[in-house]
Amino acid sequence: MTDRSNKDSKKSPVKIRFKAMKDGRRSIYLDCYRNGHRSYEYLKLYLVPETDDKSLRLNEAAMRKAETACRKKLRELKKLPAENRRLMDTQDCISNKGISILEWLSRFKEIQRSRGVHDIHAIDRLCAILSEMNCGDTKVNEIGKDFCIAFVEYLKTGYKTAKGENLKPKTAFNRQCTFVTALNVAMREGIIPTNPMNLLSHHERAKASKGKRDYLTIDEVKRLIATPCKNNMIKNAYLFACNCGLRLGDVRKLKWGDITQDNDRWILSVIMNKSGKPIHIPLGVQARRWIPGCEDSGKHDTGSLVFEHLPGDSHINDILKIWAADAGIAKSVTYHTARHTFATMLLTLGADLYTVSKLLGHSQIKNTQIYAEIINRRKDEAVNLIDKVFD
Repeated sequence: MTDRSNKDSKKSPVKIRFKAMKDGRRSIYLDCYRNGHRSYEYLKLYLVPETDDKSLRLNEAAMRKAETACRKKLRELKKLPAENRRLMDTQDCISNKGISILEWLSRFKEIQRSRGVHDIHAIDRLCAILSEMNCGDTKVNEIGKDFCIAFVEYLKTGYKTAKGENLKPKTAFNRQCTFVTALNVAMREGIIPTNPMNLLSHHERAKASKGKRDYLTIDEVKRLIATPCKNNMIKNAYLFACNCGLRLGDVRKLKWGDITQDNDRWILSVIMNKSGKPIHIPLGVQARRWIPGCEDSGKHDTGSLVFEHLPGDSHINDILKIWAADAGIAKSVTYHTARHTFATMLLTLGADLYTVSKLLGHSQIKNTQIYAEIINRRKDEAVNLIDKVFD
């Protein structure tokens, strides 16, 4: 017990951290934590994907330099007079905790980009709303329950679109989600101790009205397979998601190193963009069928993207709508319908709700329950067909 307490008391205030970059490299930086305040020092050192002996040696050299920089930083902290250390802590407090909400959202946008989040326009829209509220200069650490309630009320009734209309419930809910995520990341960065949005009760929050959740039947998926698409990479990426349930953001950043093969068993392992949680999905034959170059999986660079050159989200959805129409499907097809299709296909074929929940990466099974409700409605509709015959 004594050894453990001594170890805990001697935790290093300077740690080496890594940040993933779009080109497959990882940036090395120092995470300095003193008296409850955190600051960062980027070293301009990078780790490259280890594909040969040369890249291995480069990474070893970069890590040696990073460890030297870490030891140097520790020595600097130890040599600082007490009043200088307090001054530096105060400066960290100003630079981190004294940041305004609009300044933080600008930094949050860069953090999301570094995580591989492609569509970050929602952050710009949130900035516009906060600017309209005349609260863009509010410090993040000054945001409390009253501010959050006022923000939600403004989403519901105060903010007007270009047509002079209120935001739709779903849109207001989405802006609220972006705000919550931004505050969660601020909490992880040590800027705020807790997320003030968690103080709001359920009825105080913006709620999305239950809309129709479109998905494709197995027959409709077969029709898409048989129909040519003007962009084969989009076709492959969509049908892949129909068989594994990944969101578009996660498909965009999927690398060959995220897929492992053990004889005939393939496993996909990624950190989900939306939740930041790891997920492990077995890839069946149908999922692997739509992976470009799957037959040469062992020859690909582990740091390279599986689905390269995917266009922007709106362009993808435009192509999907044309493709679906060509296949004779009248539903509103977007990329996210592939995730819904994966869930409903599994439940239709007899998979249990708990297993489907884990495959989707849901933290609560109630989030998966809506797909079960969809399947139950289809059962009711099927039974009603008999009644219509005898009527």
